This record gives sequence, C-alpha cells and structure tokens, in this order.
Amino acid sequence: MIERLHKNTKIKIISLLSAIVLWMYVMAVVDPEDTKLYENIPITITNLNEIKDLGLVVDPDDNLVTSVYIKGKLSDLQKISANNIDVYGTVSNPIEGQNQLYLRASVNDKVTTEFKSDTIVINLEKSIEEEKNITVNITGVYKDNVDKVDLDKTKVVVSGPRSSVDSVKYVQATFDANKESVDTKSTELELKALDSEMNEVDHVTLEFNKVTAKVSYFQQKQVKINPIFSSNESNLVQDQDFTIIPSEINIKGKSDVINNIDSINTKIINVDELGTNNKIVDLDIPDGINADKDSVTIKLINKNKTKNSTFIYSGDDISLLNNEEDVSINDFEIPDDIIVKIQYDNNSDRISKNDLKLYLDLSEGIVSGTRYAITHNDINVKSITIEPSYITAK
Repeated sequence: MIERLHKNTKIKIISLLSAIVLWMYVMAVVDPEDTKLYENIPITITNLNEIKDLGLVVDPDDNLVTSVYIKGKLSDLQKISANNIDVYGTVSNPIEGQNQLYLRASVNDKVTTEFKSDTIVINLEKSIEEEKNITVNITGVYKDNVDKVDLDKTKVVVSGPRSSVDSVKYVQATFDANKESVDTKSTELELKALDSEMNEVDHVTLEFNKVTAKVSYFQQKQVKINPIFSSNESNLVQDQDFTIIPSEINIKGKSDVINNIDSINTKIINVDELGTNNKIVDLDIPDGINADKDSVTIKLINKNKTKNSTFIYSGDDISLLNNEEDVSINDFEIPDDIIVKIQYDNNSDRISKNDLKLYLDLSEGIVSGTRYAITHNDINVKSITIEPSYITAK
C-alpha cells in the first residue's frame, strides 16, 4: 500500500503546483465577481433627534436589524465582515404609530449593496413621564424586627415609551434585614421599576436610581408574666401556690412603648377553674407590642392554700343517665343556679369545675312531680354539698 503511494510522485507534485498557479491566476488576473449575504446588521436611525424633539421614541420591541447583499470582486468581498457594514435608516415625517424606515448601506466604493427590502416598518411611541410612589420591600431573616424604613424621597419620575411606563405598577426599594440589630442606621437602597407581577420593567428610565433609607428596629426585652387572679384569690404566691410556664417571655416594640413595660399580665384567672392539671391562660398583650408567646400554662401546686371551692352550675351542666324515655333537662323544674360547695382535706387535691360532673339517674323512670336527687361522680375531697340537692319533674 505504501509503495503505491510513492509511485508517480513527480506527476502528483506537478499537479499540485499547477492547481496553485491556476488559483493565483484566477485571483490576480481574472478575480471573478460574487455576491454574499450578510445578516442581522444593526440599523442606525439618522434623524433620531428629530424623532425625540417630537416627543417620540422607537418601540423598544422593534428589532432594528436587516440583511444586506453585497456584490463585488471576490478579493474585495473577502476583506468585508459584518463589522465593516453600516446601515442607516431615515423616517420621513415621523408620527406616533407605524412609520416607514428607508434604508441605505455604506461599505466601500468597490462593491455594491442591495437589500431584501429597502424599507422596514417601525413603531414610534409617545415618550411620557409619570411620577410614581416609591414602596419599600423588607426581606431577610430579621425582617420582623424592622419597625419602619423612612426614605429621603418618596416619589420618582419614570420616563420612557408609553407602553413601558404604563406597565410600571411599583417603584420599589428593597431592604435586606440579614443581620440582627436594634440600632437605627442609614443606608442606600437601589430602586427598581416593577410590573403588576413584580417583574422588572425594561426600557424605562428613573429620575434617580437610589434613595437614602433610615432603618429603625423594634426594641426587644424579656419580661415576667404577671398572673391576674380574681380579687378574692390575690393572696396566692407564685412558685409556692402555683407555677407558670413560661414565667418570662420576649417582647418587642417601639422604644417609647417597650421602655414602660416590665411585665405582661394574664387575662383574669378564676382560681375555682384551676386544679393540679395544666390550664392554658391567654396573655393580655398591649397594643403595639409583639410577643413570642400569646398564652402560658398555669397550675396549682399548694393543696391546702384554699380549703374550699364554690362552683355554680346550670341545668345544661346536668347529664341524664339511664334516659330510656328520651326526656330532656327541660322536662324538669331547674333553678337558675345550682351551687356546689367543695371542702378539701389534707389528702385531697384541689379540683376545677370541669372535674366535677353532675347528673340525674332516671333508671326508675320519670314521673311528673317526682323529685330526683342531683348526684355527682366520685371525687377525692372531704365533702361536696349541692344546693338544691334535687329537682322535680314537670
């Protein structure tokens, strides 16, 4: 195979040299003409100042490029690139709306140019200015700690094509609260023109691109929980008679408000509703204050502090057992209040009203005028007195 390649070497060399000489002859002597297409050549509008003086701007969505055929000697075409081609356009008698842009190209004197079309249609829009309010968007991990952001300017003029300016619904300054702070500080915030879907709007100009912001933070402190009992139970002592979990909470607010607060009160607590079980109590948080908790858990721990409890029941609190005749509590003469008095001994835990259930046993049937004793579930206390102790069937 290799031996065959070495055969006729002189002939092959002569053929190659002949081809080179012929090509040089064609390029140097004959130099044939050719046509080449150049695409996406940008167009420069020559009377742009005239258009601006009329209060018009070119629609930013118009694609101001064209394609050019260039015809000339092959050697000249090889020297031309898209960067060497200048295309100019002129709008005669510009008006708002669609206009004809008349094209011409400039390359060099040795070639000729031709367009697929020597005119294109462009849209001219009215250039407008509109004043927009500046809004503030607070982001970041610590955004809830920011009280307010005051800007040195609250309005900005937006200019540009009518369609673009009309699409601007917000001019927004964003503050990123990425660091914890309690000190007031000043910073510069960049402005962005946004549409109704919070996307940035192109082809508009803002009167200024930045504003100075004064950022104020909420003050924070830890305060104790102050339980508020009904007046006759005010002698209860925390950690001796009851516990509160948590006993302190974190609050934040404006400095002039938070500096005057040393504790947060609970809603009024009726101790008769407390027992040794946990009870959730809402907090009475002042206006203008944020807290990390809105309720606490409280329970009694001193069994003997109060020897007695008094609960008031209504007819709706009484259950009907063995009610085979399917009567209702309304079939009985029910007093307005049923008073239940509890007496504790040293071995009994304090109970709440919810711990004590009242009921009527109707296993003997119901007869008009018959009195039925009000009974209760088993409770480990010294004594239970119910007044009245019975009710009468109608």
